[in-house]
This record gives sequence, structure tokens and C-alpha cells, in this order.
Amino acid sequence: MYAVLYREQLVLHLQWHADTDDDPLFGGSVIRIHTENIEPLFNEFVQRGTVTPELLRRNTPWQTHEFGFFDLNKNAIFVMEDC
Repeated sequence: MYAVLYREQLVLHLQWHADTDDDPLFGGSVIRIHTENIEPLFNEFVQRGTVTPELLRRNTPWQTHEFGFFDLNKNAIFVMEDC
């Protein structure tokens, strides 16, 4: 229920959720977008009001820096870079 798609410099992580009490994504999906140099992109999203400054997670246990938000259709979108 998890896939990673690669094409040239683009890497997409797709994840399905069951919309259950244990996995409550409210009918949406998850996409993870891998990038390099996440900070300028994060700052742009902060300036737009899409995310707040404290949402940038650095040095996660899975060795990424990342931030995420829900789109208008309740899909979770994460932007990440390797540490």
C-alpha cells in the first residue's frame, strides 16, 4: 500500500489509507514529494499561509527534513529531503 515512482529527478511517494479509526485520513490520500534544498520551498509555503513556521520537521527518525499539509480535497501532501 506504498509505492515510490522515479523519473529522472522526480520521486513521488504514494500511500493508500483505509479511512478507519486506526488510519483516519478521512478519505484522502498521501503523496510525498522528494526535493533537494527544502528551505526555500518551505519559506514560500509559509509566506503563502499554507503552513506555519513550526511545521518544518528536521532530522526525523527516517532521516528526512519535511513538512506537510492537507489540500482542499483532504489529501495529505508532504515535501521532504534526505538529511
